[in-house]
Amino acid sequence: MYGNEEVPAGGILSAIGQIAGRLCVIVANDATVKGGTYYPITVKKHLRAQQIAAENGLPCVYLVDSGGANLPRQADIFADERHFGRIFYNQATMSGAGIPQLAVVMGSCTAGGAYVPAMSDQSIIVKKTGTVFLGGPPLVKAATGEEISAEALGGADLHCRESGVTDYYAHSDSHALHLARAAVAGMGAGGAQGGPAPSRAVEEPLYSPESIYGVVGTNLKNTYDVREVIARIVDGSRFDEFKPLYGETLVTGWAHLHGRQIGILANNGVLFAESAVKGAHFIELCAQRKIPLIFLQNITGFMVGRDAEAGGIAKHGAKLVTAVSCAAVPKITLLIGGSYGAGNYGMCGRAFGARFVFMWPNARISVMGGEQAAMVLATVQEDRRKKEGKEWTKEEDDAIRRPVIQSFEKEGHPYFASARLWDDGVIDPKDSRKVLGLALEATLQKSIGETNFESAVRVVLDGDSFIRNYSAEISAFSHRLGAPEVNSDEVVRALTTRSFLSRLDVEGGVEEPLPATDGGRIESNEEMVERGSLLLEKSIRGQLRHSFPLAPEELIEVVSDYLTEDHIVGGAANLLGVDSVVRTGENPPSVESCASCVRALCAAIGEEKTRSLTADYLMPQLYNVDFIDAFPLRKPLTVLEQIHKNAGATEIEPRLVRSAGIVSAQPLYVVAIYRDKKEVIGESAGETVEIAIDMAAREGLMRSWGLSAERLLLVGEGSGKAEEKRFKEENHRLANICDKGTDLSLDFNFNPEEEPLSMVEAAMRYKDEVESEVGKSLTRRLRHKFSRGTLARRSFRYIVKPKVYTVS
Repeated sequence: MYGNEEVPAGGILSAIGQIAGRLCVIVANDATVKGGTYYPITVKKHLRAQQIAAENGLPCVYLVDSGGANLPRQADIFADERHFGRIFYNQATMSGAGIPQLAVVMGSCTAGGAYVPAMSDQSIIVKKTGTVFLGGPPLVKAATGEEISAEALGGADLHCRESGVTDYYAHSDSHALHLARAAVAGMGAGGAQGGPAPSRAVEEPLYSPESIYGVVGTNLKNTYDVREVIARIVDGSRFDEFKPLYGETLVTGWAHLHGRQIGILANNGVLFAESAVKGAHFIELCAQRKIPLIFLQNITGFMVGRDAEAGGIAKHGAKLVTAVSCAAVPKITLLIGGSYGAGNYGMCGRAFGARFVFMWPNARISVMGGEQAAMVLATVQEDRRKKEGKEWTKEEDDAIRRPVIQSFEKEGHPYFASARLWDDGVIDPKDSRKVLGLALEATLQKSIGETNFESAVRVVLDGDSFIRNYSAEISAFSHRLGAPEVNSDEVVRALTTRSFLSRLDVEGGVEEPLPATDGGRIESNEEMVERGSLLLEKSIRGQLRHSFPLAPEELIEVVSDYLTEDHIVGGAANLLGVDSVVRTGENPPSVESCASCVRALCAAIGEEKTRSLTADYLMPQLYNVDFIDAFPLRKPLTVLEQIHKNAGATEIEPRLVRSAGIVSAQPLYVVAIYRDKKEVIGESAGETVEIAIDMAAREGLMRSWGLSAERLLLVGEGSGKAEEKRFKEENHRLANICDKGTDLSLDFNFNPEEEPLSMVEAAMRYKDEVESEVGKSLTRRLRHKFSRGTLARRSFRYIVKPKVYTVS
């Protein structure tokens, strides 16, 4: 690429990795390659890493050891829009957008490179090895005559103690990385504010990753069924195929990857007009439902020939390209074979907004195959010779074909493409599931926007409209429900709300994308909603009893009521795609309407299928439930005492175990509840002792009912093993095991009236009354843990030093 100069990996390493539980983009200079200086490809790779971070809302961590710009190539890296300066522009704009920037100076940061740590939100520098300066010692001597060492000019002591350019002083590289992890941990959890949440537990495919080698090969002319590849990538090898009998050379459908729903488009041959229409339809559905798309490319292009042209292949192919371009959902592309010509565009090549593009080693990418290109060029030359009346020899034909084939083979190779950042990496086929899963997780760290198609139900191009087939939609929807055998009229009725009856196309026959006559009977779902609500409630309570056999029935009822609220059921409706098939007068359909349709669908599909629907789409919502907040008993300590005394305990005692101190900015008390002075059965913190005791008691109740943070929710396949009695018989009730008259009411407005105890008095009382019996426990000097964070709290730490107490 640069003559005899070798620049391995572009002189920079970039990756996505998890630091302190948060996905980050990591950019590390390789000082062993030309001192870490920036070549044009280095700049391009650095900018690509920043683009990934910006698109997906990922923090950037820079491991800096660079000499700045490569001076002999300054014309190619300095002045243009996408040159060296764009790195710092991106840092500034990402920081302004709330995407954290962290620099770890582990070597030299000279000239322009000095701006990387200077423009970061936080920066770390390593003692004796890290330096930051705009001009190094030789330049300083030439400009001012001053002789100075690199450490004195821009070392860790200067920048941490005097200039303030860097924020953390590290004694070694390992110490610097430890500080970096702590800094990322302090950024918070991050994560997406929208998009599909994991809807089921992660399942490994039925086939081993290595078995994929038995499906594909290095010869692109050998065909195979791409469904075999899909089965080795998606969760449980489950694939809900969309329109399997139409446009069969493009396989489309839904699956789950690492527990998240995805839409897949995979080539199974050349693209025909029907395949393009099918693909555009499928992309539109996924965009409406905010489902990420994964493209598996193995495409020679669109079909050619008179029949194909007469059938409108250009027009229909343009619909597919338009749908790919407009879809605002995350798109990830994997080249598993050829990627030629317009097929690359229709299957979301780099130019069409793919968040990530990966290639297998057997893949090829070019405007067309080498043999086809050679034939075209040779034919042009042959025709010209014949017009001139000259002979065309085999030697001349070979002389044209051979170099063209060699050139296309070289330039279409994945290593050639990857070296120029046409993709984000060449991966081993057996790692496809792992790589795609990580990429998917990265894309969902940022909320998914709305897709702006010209109409909610059509892709319009030059006056021609693609209108979806509602009957086909209902058929696909029934499969997604897992109930293809249910009469389609029943499904349509369940999806028909009362407001639909007042639509103009129902009253006056006006043509609309979803005409009333396309759905059979015009009858609302009100009666079905009532029946379905009872089935849904019964199914949810049975699933809850199965997952939490020790929980009291009162808690089961409260959580069941929560899971049947409109916003929860409406969320399940969104995952099912109800909003795109519901018949309603609202635009867009309301959450309430979609939720009522789900209840009506339960009546249509019956009790057994309702249990599966509950397990797949409602039970996973429990991961977001705080059971302590959902079931706040007014007298939790009393209930806890009675439960444990019924189980043989003789004494239940709350103890104050530690505190941040009453003179702190925000006092904090930690209470543990002991059973018979030895076993801790509940523990929590609170702003007052009373709050801490109540929260510890509630936490203790959750432990005894199997609802601690380590709980395992039985959703998806696991929930299918529930015994029939769980759906018919109640769990135990607190009213039956607690003393008569025990207050079992719930208090959703907890407002303690007692003043907090004196910390000094509590500590001394513990020392006098308890320590003599149980022995002296390990004591700790507790620093004020709330003096970090805001500027005011950081200032408090230095203005008012909290008095430190030693307590157990």
